[in-house]
This record gives sequence, C-alpha cells and structure tokens, in this order.
Amino acid sequence: MHPRLTTLILALLTSLLSAQTSIFNAPDIEPFTYSGPSTSRLEIVPVEAQGFTRAMRLRTPDGLPATAAREYSIRVRALVPTELKRNDWVLATFFVRATERSGDTAFVKLNFERAVSPYTKSLSAGLPVPDEWKRYQIPFQIAENYNPREAYFDFWLGYDPQTIEIGGVKIEKQETGFNVQGIETGYSYQGREADAAWRKDAAERIDKYRKADFKLTVTDANDAPLQATVQLRMKRHSFAFGTAVVAQALLSSAPDDLKYKEWFFRLFNSAVFENDFKWPGFEQNRTRALTALDYLRDQGFTMLRGHTLVWPNFTYLPADLRTLANNPEAMRQRINNHILDEGRATAGKFRDWDVLNEPIPNRDLQNVLGDLEMVEWFKKAREADPAARLFINEYDIIPNAGANKVKQDEYYRLITWLKEKGAPLDGLGEQGHFGFTLTGIDKAKQIFDRFAELGLVIEVTEFDIDIYDEKLQADYTRDYLTLCFSHPSIDSFLMWGFWEARHWKPQGAILRRDWTLKPNGEVWRDLITKEWWTNADLKTGEEGLATQRGFLGDYEITVLTEDGRSKTIPATLVKEGTTLTIKLD
Repeated sequence: MHPRLTTLILALLTSLLSAQTSIFNAPDIEPFTYSGPSTSRLEIVPVEAQGFTRAMRLRTPDGLPATAAREYSIRVRALVPTELKRNDWVLATFFVRATERSGDTAFVKLNFERAVSPYTKSLSAGLPVPDEWKRYQIPFQIAENYNPREAYFDFWLGYDPQTIEIGGVKIEKQETGFNVQGIETGYSYQGREADAAWRKDAAERIDKYRKADFKLTVTDANDAPLQATVQLRMKRHSFAFGTAVVAQALLSSAPDDLKYKEWFFRLFNSAVFENDFKWPGFEQNRTRALTALDYLRDQGFTMLRGHTLVWPNFTYLPADLRTLANNPEAMRQRINNHILDEGRATAGKFRDWDVLNEPIPNRDLQNVLGDLEMVEWFKKAREADPAARLFINEYDIIPNAGANKVKQDEYYRLITWLKEKGAPLDGLGEQGHFGFTLTGIDKAKQIFDRFAELGLVIEVTEFDIDIYDEKLQADYTRDYLTLCFSHPSIDSFLMWGFWEARHWKPQGAILRRDWTLKPNGEVWRDLITKEWWTNADLKTGEEGLATQRGFLGDYEITVLTEDGRSKTIPATLVKEGTTLTIKLD
C-alpha cells in the first residue's frame, strides 16, 4: 500500500476513534431558560478573554426555605435536542466563577435528567465555584434511552446567597475509543498536596487516640523474670472498618458469593446490612436477615450496625403505612410494634442501630404524628434493646464542598432538640456519599469538630465516591479515611458496598467485577492492614519486661524461650494501655 494512503487511512481511523457529536455548543448560552423566584433572574453579561463572549449571571437570594426542593428552586435549564442511548458517553464542558458568595465556598450543581417524572439522572455533580473563571470537564454515561427533547441539562443554584456566572457551555456525545481516565476534569480538593499541613496533625492525633502501650512481663512459675522472645500479632482493630453487605450473598455458596465473602473477611471487621433490616426487607424475609446476622456473629463480628428502624418516607415503608395517614393512632401503634419487634429480635446482636434515617428531607410520618414522635421512636428502640447504641443518620452534611450549611444547621438543631426532649440518642451518622465535589480536608474537619461539640459518637456510615477519575478517587479515599481515623469522636467508617457487581454506584466500588482491586481498594487495604496494623517481635530484658506501642485492638501474644518453652494468649490493647504478666510453667 502506498505510504501516503496508509497515512490517510490511519488519520481517518484516529478521527473516528476520537469523534465527538455536538449535542449543543452554546458559547452564547441561547438554549438556557431560567426557573425560580422573582427575587432572582437570569442576566446575560459580557465576558472578555475567555474564548466566549457572554455568560449567564444568576443571584441566589437570602431566605430560601430549608426544604429538599431548595437546591433546585433556582436553576437554568436546556432541553437536549438529540436522541441519546443508554450507556452513551457524554462530555460536558463549561466555565464558572463566583462574583459574590456568603460562605467559604460558592456552589453549583450540574444535572442531566429526564424532563418528566421520575426525573432519572444520568449526572448529578455538585461543584465548588471559585472567584476566578474555572473550566470543568465532566464525563458521564447516559442512564436510559432518550428521544429528542426528553432530557434536560441544567444547573441548580439554590444554596447560600451567591452570584454565579456560567459560560462556554458545550455538551458533546463521545464516540468509540473515548478514554474517560484521560479527561482533565478540573476538579480536585484542598489538602491533596503531599506536604499539606493537615497530614502532620492527623498523624499526631492517630498516635494519641488510636494507639497505646503494651507492657509485657514474662516470668517463670516462681515469678522470676525470664528473657524471652515475645511475638505480637494483631488480629482485629478496635476501630470499625466496615461495609454494607447483602444477606443473600453471605448465605450463598455460589462462586461469586464465595469470592464476596473471601474479600469481605479479608478487608473488613464491621458491617451494616444494606437492605435486609430496613422495615420492608425485614418483614418480607425475616428469617434470612436474622440467619445472616447470626452468621456474622459466629464469625466473630461484634461491631455490627442495624439499618434502619424508621425511614420516615412512605416510599421506604411498608405499603400499609400510607393507608394509615388518616388514622394517626393506628399508625403510631404500627410503628411502635415494629420497633419493639425488630429491636427485640436482634437484641444484643447489633452494637449500633440507626433508629431514624434521613429525617430532614423525609417527613411523611412526622407530618401525621408530629415531631415529638421521633423522641418516642428512640425510647421504644431503647426499650427493645437496652445495650445498643442508638443513632440518627443523615446525608449531605460533609459532601459537596460542605456547602449545604442550611442542612448542617438543621441537623445540628434537630439533634440538640432530640436530646433536650429526652431521646436516648448515643450517636450521629454522616453518610459520606461523594460525587464530583470532594470536600476539602480542613473543611471536613471543621464540620466534624462542630458536631463533636454535641458530645455524641460520630460514625461515617455510607461512604463512597461516585467518580470516574480513579486516581482522584483513590487519593480522596486515603485522605478522608485518614482524617476520620484521626478524629477522636469518630469510631467507625463504613463503605456502602465494596464489589462493583453489588454496588448501588458501581464506579464507587473498591473491587472490580473480576475481583481485582481498584486504586481506591489498594489504598483501603494498605492503610488498614499495613500502615495501621501492629506486628512486632520483641525481646524481654533482664527484668523480663518488653514494651511496644501499637494500634488498639485484639492481639495474639506468643512467648518463646531459648529452652523451648512457649505460651500463646489472647490480649486486647485498650486506650489506657495494657499491662500483662505472662507466666511460663
């Protein structure tokens, strides 16, 4: 073949493999229309030296109501004019800046969703907005088939008072050969730097709060000190490193489920059941749920979390609850009977119980029974299982740049109110579902510190990072986990699933479908089984004493003498330190 023809063919193939189809290219933002209160409006303003000449300017006023609809109460949206198929790749490119902001961070959320109910989202990305123009490139896959004009591309701005400008918007369908890992997205997070100041502080807190000293004395039968080798082998952390699990997989012997259990036991010491102990799931398959719970207990798992006794939205409740909306007393009795039944059936088996899940956006039951009924739910849970620690659980407290100050304030107010009204509340859950916006480490600590003032245990209950950038995902997993492990009020960190094939957000998993670890999984494994793990071989001195600083948890200690005597005992290193005398016959 002629060399020039070969070159042309290669050029054509390269072009096809990297082709893009413009959905819309809107440097002058014509497709977008405004939706929101009259206290705000869409302005078109000139822009210089940015590659586009005009931008949309929107002001978020003060006084927006603190409801679930708040964030989309101000938005600009454009109907998508073209057909799209499920799993098509799309790249959204745009520029944003904040000309005014009331808090640490201005914020915008980018969505691609069906234009009518159920508003299925292919993309929902909250993004921090800096004071200077910043370009974002957001890759995503289409969740379902769309005909022309069946989907919206929109920006939500209903957050704290701010003024945002948006321009240079392009939406492009990507063709064969699209490399999502090669996209320079433009997003990162504060504290990612290797020399970030927070790292030294976190290391000092880890040494202070997560480690203590073993003092081990070896003697003979007459209490005389012996020189010996002492082997310390850590077996289990006292800090809970867990994940959501599925009862069916734990009880199955199918090949994938055997691998599921193998990896679960390798990587975790704690668990929460994803759906099995939610009210509908428990009533539908009580025996399976309880059998799986007993299975984990038999495997030595004691730091287990029950999820959840009351999720107060009719969507997540047994169907008959909706029919009781006009009969408050019958509804009250149905709820109380359920709490007592499930709580007693699991008494002594869950260390922690989510009594109340996501009560700020979900208020169907409170709207019928009144807010004081939440206090009664906690009291019934305490009656059912006096030993369990009782939790409230909520989302979007730290994610999304920590920008949802209204929800943070409401969560703090609600917890304070519950305590004042006598609810036996022991802890609070921070779910930790992250998307494109990865909250800065200093900001996350600031929020944790604020909630620690309430004097309750804090748990990270449902962690995942739903982004395509695997390097960024791994870095944030490392840093956020490190921050949480270092915080004295936090004693548990649970992922919301770990295997791609059994994960509600598959790209948030730490294991691929083929059971290989992703970079974020390697980070998890290396931190909790290597860096934060203590194995040591010691020699006792003339006084028979050996000391070792180690991570809190359960150990196996083996003593060996030169004349062949040995002894192995279990031991637990507690925060006050552990002193043991090991006597050899």
